[in-house]
Amino acid sequence: MRQANLVAALLMALLLVGPVAHAVEAKIAVIDVEYVVLKSKKGQAAKKKLKALYEKKQKELDAKQNTLLELKEKLENPSSVETAESRRKSLMEYQQGVMKLQEDFVENQQALGKKEMDLMKPILETLEKVLNDFAASGDYDLIMNRSQQGVIFAKPSFDVTERILKALDEAGAKK
Repeated sequence: MRQANLVAALLMALLLVGPVAHAVEAKIAVIDVEYVVLKSKKGQAAKKKLKALYEKKQKELDAKQNTLLELKEKLENPSSVETAESRRKSLMEYQQGVMKLQEDFVENQQALGKKEMDLMKPILETLEKVLNDFAASGDYDLIMNRSQQGVIFAKPSFDVTERILKALDEAGAKK
């Protein structure tokens, strides 16, 4: 009898206390940051500037390369080079030109990379503010980047990419 009372008391205590831990529902969203940045108005403008800069630099490199190709053809045609000394000078000029072209190519790539970072920095800063405001106003607990490793699948209802793109463009228009 004593055991039956103890079991009954324990059951009553469990029923009265109820579950100790409640399931917490987190509000989660997914965004494709790369898509938002590239499709935003400011992102499109930055992309256009980068393309123009790239094309300008590429034309300069192409002109240097064409000059080197002409010099190479001259070297490959021994009848056009009169003396051994002038041929040696032309060969040295060609080799130095090739090295300089390679250096210019690397410098251009670095300059383009730096320019891209300079153009993207204000866009990313604005995007961060937009995301923080969005998360706070929508009471989101977690916003994940779809374009990074880690999000393999998310229900379409979690994807807020287009809403963030619209908000980013609106925030960019205010500046």
